[in-house]
Amino acid sequence: MNSDHSETTDFLSIVVRLLGLLMLIIGLYVGIKVIFEAWNLYDEPQRIERFADAIEQGSHLDSLLSSFTEKETSNDANDVQAWQPKHERQKESIRVTYFLAWFIAIILLMVVGSLASSAIKTGGQLALYDLQVKRFANLLMEEVRNKTKEE
Repeated sequence: MNSDHSETTDFLSIVVRLLGLLMLIIGLYVGIKVIFEAWNLYDEPQRIERFADAIEQGSHLDSLLSSFTEKETSNDANDVQAWQPKHERQKESIRVTYFLAWFIAIILLMVVGSLASSAIKTGGQLALYDLQVKRFANLLMEEVRNKTKEE
C-alpha cells in the first residue's frame, strides 16, 4: 500500500515538474517575443501606421474629429481661408488614431509581458515544487526535534 502511494506521488511529482518546465519555457518564449516586438517598434515606428489605419477604419475617429474642427464657409470675398478637399485636410490635421495606436500597443505589450512574467514565475515554482516541500518538511522536523529536546 505504501509503495503504491509512493509511486503515485512520484508520478504526480514528475507530471507537475514537467508542466512547470513547459510553462516556464512558454513564458520565456513569449517574454522574448514581447521584447523583440517592442524593439522592432522602436526601430521601425512606421509599423504602427497599419494599426492606426485599422483603428481609423473601425472607429472613424480622425474623420469625426476633423469634422468638428472644419471651418464654417463664409460668403465674404476677402476671406483668405479657402476650402480644401477632405483628404488634404485630413493629412494636415493631427491623427489621434496614431497616438491611440501607440498607447494601445504599449499597453498590450505590458499586459502580455506581465502574463509572460507570471508564467515564468509559476512555472519555476512548479518545477522546483518538490524541493520547496522537502525544505519545509525538514524545517518542521527540526522544530519538532527542538521542542522535544526542550521538554
